[in-house]
Amino acid sequence: MRLALGNAGELRLLLPVRKSERIAETPSSDALGIGVATYTLGGTPIRYLDMTCLVGALDGVFADVADEIMDRIVGGASPVEACRTTIEDFRSLLITPSAEVSIEEIRGLIGELLMLRTLLDLDSAAWRLWRGPLRERHDFRGGTVATEVKTTSRSATRSVTISAVDQLLPPIGGSLTLAVFQLAETAGGDISVARVAADVMRAASDRQEVARLISGYGCTDPESREWNRCRFRLEDEDHYLVDAGFPRVIPDSFAGGVVPSGVEQISYVVNLGAAEHCRLSNEGVEARNVELVACLDHP
Repeated sequence: MRLALGNAGELRLLLPVRKSERIAETPSSDALGIGVATYTLGGTPIRYLDMTCLVGALDGVFADVADEIMDRIVGGASPVEACRTTIEDFRSLLITPSAEVSIEEIRGLIGELLMLRTLLDLDSAAWRLWRGPLRERHDFRGGTVATEVKTTSRSATRSVTISAVDQLLPPIGGSLTLAVFQLAETAGGDISVARVAADVMRAASDRQEVARLISGYGCTDPESREWNRCRFRLEDEDHYLVDAGFPRVIPDSFAGGVVPSGVEQISYVVNLGAAEHCRLSNEGVEARNVELVACLDHP
C-alpha cells in the first residue's frame, strides 16, 4: 500500500491488486476518483487500485477512509473488498460539499453538537440518541424520552421557530424537553463546528458513526472553511419541559385533533417569555439528561 500526492497536491491511496483480478465498476464522483493504474517499483510493474480525493475540503474524510481501508486489509480483507465496503460505509465522501452554507445551518449544527457533547459526558455511546441527522421528529430520542434543540442569535428576541405541527409533540406515553442555545456570532468566539465536533469525536465510543451523522447535515468535513467561516460565543442556555402548559401548536389544537384538510405545512414562532413557568432548573436539566441517557440499550 502507498500513500501519495497527485500533481496538484491531492491526496491519493494506492492499493496493490493482482494482475488477473477483475475489478468491478467503481463509484467515482466529482469528489472521489477511483481507477486502476500500473506503476513500476524497483523495476517491477505493480498494478494498483488508485484512489484520489478531488475536493480539498474532504481531505479529513479521505484520511479517515484510508485509515479504515488499511485496518480492514490488516484484518484479512482483500484490498478491493476493503475499498468497496469502506466506501459503502462512507457514502458521504461521494458528496461534494455545498459552496455556501448559511449561518443558520452552521448555528443549528453547533446547537445539536453542544447537546450531544453534554450527553457524551454521561455516556460515550450517547451518539446513538442523536436522531436529527436522520430526519426524525426530534433531535435526540431514547425510548419515550426526547429532546428538541433550537438555536437563536444574540440579536434575536427570546423566541424560537417551530417548523412542524408535530415537532413539539412528545413521544407517545413519554416526555419532551426543548433545549435552546443562544449563540452570538463574534470574531473572537471560542465555539465553532470544528472545535465542538472534535470534542464530540474524542468523547464518542465510535468516531466514524459520529462523522457519518454529522455528514447527514451536509457537513462532510467539520474542519472545512465553509462550515467554520463563523465563530460564536454561548450567551445563554435554557431547557424547557414541553407539557400541556407550554405554548405550542399540535394536532390537538384543531377540532377533532386533525390539521385542516389542505394545510400541508405549519410553521410558527414561540415566545419563550410565555414559557417561563416550564423552564427547568439546572438540577432539572441534569435529571432530564440522565433520564435520556438511561434509555441506551447497552449490549
